Amino acid sequence: MTTSDVDRMQRELHDRIGRGNRAPRRRLILAAAAVLLLIVAVAAGTVWLRRPAPTVPAAPPGIGVLPAINLNVEATGFANLYAIRPDHTLTSFDTARALVHPVPGGWTVGWRVDGNMVINDAVDAQGRACRATGPWRAESDGVIVFDTAVLEGPGCTGTSLPPATSTRLSPASEAGRNLSDDGSDLALPVIDPVQLNGVWLLRGTGLLLASDEVTNNGADYLLDDDGDIDRAPDAQGQLAVGTDGLVTLTSPSCGDTKLGHPVLHGTSIRSSLTLTVEDDPCNRFGGNTVLTWIRVL
Repeated sequence: MTTSDVDRMQRELHDRIGRGNRAPRRRLILAAAAVLLLIVAVAAGTVWLRRPAPTVPAAPPGIGVLPAINLNVEATGFANLYAIRPDHTLTSFDTARALVHPVPGGWTVGWRVDGNMVINDAVDAQGRACRATGPWRAESDGVIVFDTAVLEGPGCTGTSLPPATSTRLSPASEAGRNLSDDGSDLALPVIDPVQLNGVWLLRGTGLLLASDEVTNNGADYLLDDDGDIDRAPDAQGQLAVGTDGLVTLTSPSCGDTKLGHPVLHGTSIRSSLTLTVEDDPCNRFGGNTVLTWIRVL
């Protein structure tokens, strides 16, 4: 064996040793990198989990609880209901039919408050815009006073809106609970569902009942006390009046509610209706046995 053979053998041995050591070292480096990436990912996830949840902007002070159903009475005497929502949209209803059996189309209205000014941006079915801008103030719990508003835009049918007072009916407010009827002594028995057409507020509460007869077979009704009767009523179904005057409210979620001895007092928009609770399987009325409703629309 020559000197060159020995040198060659030593080089081959060193090469084999070097190749055997490089793979474990490479695996160790890759493992360390993976651990480092895992630590970074966990830290990032912890930071993400600690981020505060997005918040919905609160209603401006004085607007009150939202969603809400408000009774809006203009200085002219014209009255309607406003469904006011936290997404800064609202819908106006001038009849119970518009609420119980809404027709697609009509006005889409957005609202916002800028200091002491309230701004309503509306678009009619033809896409024409109208903006109403006017002063407002919160007078008491559940009462907002609107001064004359200026109308601008091709969709406007006039130049201004008259002053108006808005009372929150649902959810309940102090002003809504104190709402009274016209005090008429005229009493009429109820023999037909059409006599109950309208929107009624259960006295002293925020519970609204909206009823509208569309056929001779009875009426449809909505019942709600948390401000979203127009979109998510607590109960809905059919309202029927028997030959004995028994008022029945059907419900798909529980048994029928039966109310007896219905009597109307007065004939104006502020008439009242008294009923006795015969059967309340859904506990709609919290154990009350006599109900007095005030017509608000």
